[in-house]
Amino acid sequence: MKGGVALAGFLLICLVQCEARSVEMRRYTIDLSISPEQRWRHVLSDYNSSVPLVIDYFQSMVPSKTVQLLLESIMANFDSLMGELGQELRGIAEYWGIDLGLIVGLNLSYEMRRIGGGHPNTTNTSAGLACTSIVAQDSDGTIFHGRNLDWNLPDEIRNISIMVDFKHKDQLLFTGVTQVGYVGVQTGLSVQGFSASLNERSLGGYIIEDGLQAVLQGSPDVSQYLRQVLTSAQDYEDALRKLADGDIAAPVYYILAGKEPDQGAVLTRNRNNLEDLWPLNVEDNWYLLETNYDHWKPVDPWDNRRHYGNEYMYLLGRSQAASASGLLEVLGRWPIRNNGTAYTTIMCPITQDIHSFNVYVK
Repeated sequence: MKGGVALAGFLLICLVQCEARSVEMRRYTIDLSISPEQRWRHVLSDYNSSVPLVIDYFQSMVPSKTVQLLLESIMANFDSLMGELGQELRGIAEYWGIDLGLIVGLNLSYEMRRIGGGHPNTTNTSAGLACTSIVAQDSDGTIFHGRNLDWNLPDEIRNISIMVDFKHKDQLLFTGVTQVGYVGVQTGLSVQGFSASLNERSLGGYIIEDGLQAVLQGSPDVSQYLRQVLTSAQDYEDALRKLADGDIAAPVYYILAGKEPDQGAVLTRNRNNLEDLWPLNVEDNWYLLETNYDHWKPVDPWDNRRHYGNEYMYLLGRSQAASASGLLEVLGRWPIRNNGTAYTTIMCPITQDIHSFNVYVK
């Protein structure tokens, strides 16, 4: 296995060869031993000029008066519902001098809009938040985990996605990928030997109202819950149990990888229970690929990233695809990477390598 520096250079060369422009993310440290209100200030100061653009974008996505009323209800019970992460949000709002309710709304963006499908994918050009996560095991038993986050962010604010080393004093707990002003994580690598990502799962219905009602009942946002698991889980099996069992505010797919052979899984979650566990089993297949559809069901005809992803994996074959560079190549091909792709991350739990790149259309 290549060393971390050599791997980073190789990944960057692969990304440059892709059509979209990709830049290695900024990386910060958050010390969980200091006051929650103070933790993010050194990060926020680097992005003061981006605040108006982020606010304008978010306000354009808030869809209805119903959502505003639900947010007001959340704010009325803010401290009891949000806990320590709420204190972080309060500190962010105070530092930037903006309304706390707006920051809370941004952090509930998964519940705030009907997201799903991708932009653009095989035949559809509608905006949305989609994802592709892949877990692959090479012939030596080493597991690699790659993901694209497709979020139709304007190019001028895609740099708000950052890598964060979450530490307690000098002890590293995990490295996560998030956005400035956002306290949950969509992707992470734990020092306990596992990695995780989340993909959106839409089941129809009143997703916005239902999601915010779940928050009002005390269920955490799916990205905030992932941060909790990355902070507290002691190993892969512990993370698997926690991601399967905890109450969450919205349906989601959690994709998990470990440092031992066959440690990989896609968890199809409802708000209050696990609907399906799809484990990695190299006797059946050497990889798992999840987009935004239940794996046992057909995909929407206008969004067949699953088909293309599987084609690319088999085209490369296990010897090439089950590697950092191989997953990067698959995640860099259309329509897995598209105009909505905001970032790409590659992780390896056993080596603790993690590399993440902002993706720009222009």
